[in-house]
Amino acid sequence: MSKLNLGPVKAFNVMKTCFGGFEDVGASKVEFKNNKRQINFFIGEYDVEMVVRHLDEKSQSQPNFSYDYFTDEENRLKGLFWCDDQAKRNYHVFGDVISFDATYRSNKYAMVFVPFTGIDNHHCNVTFGAALLASETEPKVVITDQDPAMKKFVDTRHRLCMWHVMHKLSLKVGVRICNSTNFKERISGVVWTDILTPEEFKSEWEVVIGEFNLADNDWLSDIFALRESWIPAYYRMEELSGLMRTTSRLESENHVFGQVCNSKATLVEFMTHYETAIEAQRHTHRKNDHESRYKRP
Repeated sequence: MSKLNLGPVKAFNVMKTCFGGFEDVGASKVEFKNNKRQINFFIGEYDVEMVVRHLDEKSQSQPNFSYDYFTDEENRLKGLFWCDDQAKRNYHVFGDVISFDATYRSNKYAMVFVPFTGIDNHHCNVTFGAALLASETEPKVVITDQDPAMKKFVDTRHRLCMWHVMHKLSLKVGVRICNSTNFKERISGVVWTDILTPEEFKSEWEVVIGEFNLADNDWLSDIFALRESWIPAYYRMEELSGLMRTTSRLESENHVFGQVCNSKATLVEFMTHYETAIEAQRHTHRKNDHESRYKRP
């Protein structure tokens, strides 16, 4: 049950239900908590070492398994990346467009969990690899939420997440105008369409901004200046595989991982949770493959 991120109290209650009563579990709730505490004490300061050893054993036993890590001058873990053969094959088939999210804290060291996400032939998320980072100094990215660190990469086509930009409207423009007028609806009608040409978008944007007297709003001026990085009119001919407009794809993947991860987890626990989530993802893919081959639509 710990693989599914069930804490000792939930685990105790589940076992009580399975066995029929508290007296049939064979241990008390306190003993469940003590056992969890003893496991964490055993992991202790060897947490990182145990995870690296686990990945090294995988690289020895599994063909084409890769991992890498780096440390700071005090030998503290700063970054860890891993990818197995199945993930590499998925990348070869589905890796036309990749989403990269570096906003997910998933362990007690506040390291950032970074899944590399694509879309498979069933329009479902597929993971190409993953990393843990101690900071967001310079992550490689295709779609972002306006993190300044992302700007440093010149070897990818960079796109801002439309959802993150528009989500800030109320904060940057004002709750009153967003709630008491149809401004949000009007500006969304201009932003969330891919049928406008760049000239048409510019014209429509200026009409809405003028109508609501927002020409002096610095944030609107700034995001308009960045329009080529997030407005579909400026990259409407690119193949985006359903990923490029928004990071909601990877956020939905993070929701899946979020079910089996928590900010208090050790790295050993995190890796167990991650592998459980990947196993479930791949089971779903195999199930979808089977149904698409043998069932009638």
